[in-house]
Amino acid sequence: MIASLTPILVFLGGLGLFMYGVQTTSEALQKFAANQLKQVLHTLTKRDVYAVLSGVMMTVAFQSSAATTVLVVEFVNAGMMSLGQSLGMVLGSAVGTSITIQLIAFKFIDIALGAIFLGFTLSIFGKKKWKHLGQALVGFGLIFVGMAYMSNASAPLKDIPEIYVFLARLGAEPILAVIVGLALTTALQSSTAVFAIMMSLASQHVIGLPAVIPLVLGAHIGGTITTLLSSFTAERMDAKRTAIANTGYKVIAAVLIYPFLSQFAQLVQWSTGDLARQVANAHLFFALFMVVLFFPFNNWIAKGLESILPDRSTPKTSFKFHFIDEASIEFPPVALRQSWQETYALAALIEEQMLSKVLMILKEGETSGYEEVRDSEVQVDWYFRHIMRFLSSLSQKGLTEEQEDEGINMQFILKELEHIGDTFIGIIQILEKLERENLKLSKEEWGNFQELYEQVATHYRIMLQALQAWDIQSAGAVIRERPEVIRLQRSLQFQTLAQSGSSRLLENGSREEEKLRYAVLDMLDLIFSIEDHAINISQVILGIV
Repeated sequence: MIASLTPILVFLGGLGLFMYGVQTTSEALQKFAANQLKQVLHTLTKRDVYAVLSGVMMTVAFQSSAATTVLVVEFVNAGMMSLGQSLGMVLGSAVGTSITIQLIAFKFIDIALGAIFLGFTLSIFGKKKWKHLGQALVGFGLIFVGMAYMSNASAPLKDIPEIYVFLARLGAEPILAVIVGLALTTALQSSTAVFAIMMSLASQHVIGLPAVIPLVLGAHIGGTITTLLSSFTAERMDAKRTAIANTGYKVIAAVLIYPFLSQFAQLVQWSTGDLARQVANAHLFFALFMVVLFFPFNNWIAKGLESILPDRSTPKTSFKFHFIDEASIEFPPVALRQSWQETYALAALIEEQMLSKVLMILKEGETSGYEEVRDSEVQVDWYFRHIMRFLSSLSQKGLTEEQEDEGINMQFILKELEHIGDTFIGIIQILEKLERENLKLSKEEWGNFQELYEQVATHYRIMLQALQAWDIQSAGAVIRERPEVIRLQRSLQFQTLAQSGSSRLLENGSREEEKLRYAVLDMLDLIFSIEDHAINISQVILGIV
């Protein structure tokens, strides 16, 4: 019994090593060169003709067509490329996966073991990004070690009757093979792993070319299912359009090729006599067929998708991310960039809907603005909680040290912005209390509030500029002006404490005078606290926190 299970256990162990190697290589390469490659892709995708090449390069570099799709959507949403160009990158990602499969078809076991040793050395003794390169080399080596185990364990599988009968049936019933390829790829969430299984079985003549071709078609389609399902919950329509196009391309291409499976098999057989290489070539030929079939019409297809799936009109009262796409969490450089954009948008919302509104209240006594400020604070709390949740999930994705620091800085800034939102509610509550108890401030006192508030508002806006461009000059200017704000606040505090207050009361009475004095002091403290939070954010930008 145990002896009969040994080949299966060895095969599964090899598959585990293979998948772990692919995952390790992908994650390490993202950490090693994600930001640099992103800039290169931005340049390449400026012309439609280069979009496919960009998709190829991204997928080969990161061993992940999913990462390519995430970056595509981010570029479209950021206005860096059209939807038509993004569809070209999607087609290129299929070719990129084919190149990866071509590589693993080589028998590099000796080189792989050397790569593991070199990678281990770099990961232990290397500095910063060289550690990530070392981890990528270890993953690269494990891919071929896993392949070797799978291949060696494949031959005895023919001696297991149930497996032999099932695999023989796949060659006789192509539609079943398509379904198996689709289901297996969806379950493993890795088309590369499925092709590794096929190559291992083919190398030992456990399956033949009649079964390989429909399995390839099914695996191509199955590789898009996870992305398609996740797009249903995406906020942005471009994510849905891209995912639907990705699946649609492969389904349509598979339907067109299916009646000509025997001719396609002859083409693959003509290309090479090596069965394992035939699996890789079948994937490549199918990917190239999709490029030839769809690329000339990508811009028309994009327009059609935009007509069929128009942008949704969202009620003004509902909250949603403007920049963050939940799918980007699998690609940290993109996720961090989107998080920064969302954080800046939150800071701008505070300036537009709270800072400016309260200034008008102080200038004109416009009490109708109270409720608007409260509504804005609800928005601030929503964005604070959800961006922090997203960053918390992102922190579990094995970030580089630089990315971890970036995430921590962002969380610190978000916390400061949330405190500023709470501060405005405190100011509104004091103003409402004064009105409710019929306690009135003199014109001089209103003027004092305005003077301090306008200085603080000016510094907040400079901080906002610094946050947008990560400008240390603007951040430094906020900090340099701090002594003047401190001087003004203390002067107003002493002035308030020195006044008797009898002339400003509706009725003489020390109790009302005391209430008014404390309200003024509390208001001054709250306004000054906005300055404190702006200073804290500026210090983060300067790197002194």
